[in-house]
Amino acid sequence: MTEDEHSLGRLTALTDGVFAIALTVLVLRIPVPRIADRTASGELRTALSGLEGQFISYAATFAIIAAFWQQHRRLFRLTGRHDEWVGRLNAVFLLLVAFLPFPSALVGRYGANATAIVFFDLSVMAVALAFVLLWQRLHRFGHFGDRLPAAYGRWILLRTVGVFVLLAVSAAVAPFSTDAASYVWLGIIPMLFAVGLRFRPAIRRADSAQDDPGE
Repeated sequence: MTEDEHSLGRLTALTDGVFAIALTVLVLRIPVPRIADRTASGELRTALSGLEGQFISYAATFAIIAAFWQQHRRLFRLTGRHDEWVGRLNAVFLLLVAFLPFPSALVGRYGANATAIVFFDLSVMAVALAFVLLWQRLHRFGHFGDRLPAAYGRWILLRTVGVFVLLAVSAAVAPFSTDAASYVWLGIIPMLFAVGLRFRPAIRRADSAQDDPGE
């Protein structure tokens, strides 16, 4: 193993650890309901239904964090080396990822509050921006070498920018209608699906090349 490979291995190991902790902490933010009669099923069902927003927030944020982890994994599978600025930008990216359980809990508890939704949107947008800056550093300074097909790079970037734009729309709409802002979030899934369809041939070629030990 070369020095570059060892350094990249340490960076990705740290990244995977932070993502794992962030995903685990999400569920710890959901409080176990307290009821007066521990044997009263109806009372417990009522208490659980009151946590609906927390469950939805948990699932949505888990999906977002997992998507960023997948993007990061794909990006660094194509990276041959890195520099100090890549390490610094990656640390900023992880700082923002590790923070996401807080806005997730906030919007889970105060889902009808525009401030909570805007705060959540801005938090995820910050993660997306940090990821784009990390991608740009790797790309502009040649850390991919010839490993990154142009179409594959556009796919990764377009997915991240698309999430950023939709969350910006959600944040802009939230002060007027929290319901409409929440519906904008639903657009993230079809957007990612459509982008994936558009770049499917490039994705398959790049993934096959990465998995081929002869490449």
